[in-house]
Amino acid sequence: MKNTLFILSLVTLISACGGKTENGLDAKRAELEALNAEMNTLQEAIAKVKGEIDLLDTAARTNAIAVMALEINKGGFKNSFQIQGLVESDQNVLVSPEVPARILKILVKEGQHVSKGQIIAHLDGSVASSQIAELEGALGLAKLNFEKTEKLWKQKIGSEMQYLQAKNQFENLQNSIKTARTQLGKYSLRSPISGTVDELMINEGEIAGGMTSGPVARIINLADIQVKANVSESYLGKLQKGQSVDLSFPSIGLTMTEKISSVSNVVDASNRTFVIYVEPSKNLDKLRPNLLAMVTAYDFDNSNSIVVPTKLVRNDGKQHFVYTIKTNGGKKTVEKRYIEIAQQFPSETVVKSGLETGDLVITEGVNSVIVGDEVKIIAQ
Repeated sequence: MKNTLFILSLVTLISACGGKTENGLDAKRAELEALNAEMNTLQEAIAKVKGEIDLLDTAARTNAIAVMALEINKGGFKNSFQIQGLVESDQNVLVSPEVPARILKILVKEGQHVSKGQIIAHLDGSVASSQIAELEGALGLAKLNFEKTEKLWKQKIGSEMQYLQAKNQFENLQNSIKTARTQLGKYSLRSPISGTVDELMINEGEIAGGMTSGPVARIINLADIQVKANVSESYLGKLQKGQSVDLSFPSIGLTMTEKISSVSNVVDASNRTFVIYVEPSKNLDKLRPNLLAMVTAYDFDNSNSIVVPTKLVRNDGKQHFVYTIKTNGGKKTVEKRYIEIAQQFPSETVVKSGLETGDLVITEGVNSVIVGDEVKIIAQ
């Protein structure tokens, strides 16, 4: 009986162990099958995405032509040109005496500010002073003679001729003294303008005002300074009063932006140019007459322009055009785009119509393609 119970227990245990092993194996087989199914799904998805990438990626196409392209955007555009000018001043004066004379005393120094009419030097006017003294002596006698003759004439004594001669002599001496005193005033050399003594050109004791002597001083008013530039007549109508220009003074490393103060209305027949003037508003103390100035002016200025390199613009005999890239799905092909030009310059062309923001214009490789060619864009 005991043996029978032992055998039954052993059979039961073996049966239980065998069933548990078989259930675990089935579970693992089911798990593997699920993973294989998931892997197949992922492989199909990967293959699909690869296909889509291949469709979109023109760089992967062996028959696509490599080009570079410029994406069109609107923005500000200025076309500049440079002209050479000189700093000038209408109040740049060389001061010389009206009569030759020796310099007795110079009353100013270089760099000193002077006012209009201020005496800057005393000249030797001793000769003129002596003449005045002689004339004043003669005038006293002439006055006495005239008064006596006039008194006699009123008493009907003497001739009218004697009276007129005495009167004429007295008046002539008065006028001569007035003239002599005016001449004496010329021996005080005065500044004809308000400004700064830029240079003294003579020493005390030297003769000034003669045919062989130079001026005494140069006086400049820097507040009246301006830049004068001659501009080719081809720019007529493109430069206006009030237009901004950039000034550069290479010798002193100075730059500034100013406005055109005036534009001449006459074209010089000898060099086919007209004149513009620019009045600097700052750094006047650093500028000097005849200083070289470079003027950068602009004959086109637009804040909302579409611009392409001029070298890309072509003409088929009827109209201007550029080569652009047309995208159809994942395929990019060459397209001929007709344009209307607003302004054309040596390096840049301003497009009036035919191109829009976002268009792609072929910049490199344009000579290797024709309309309809498939292209791939490579980085600039």
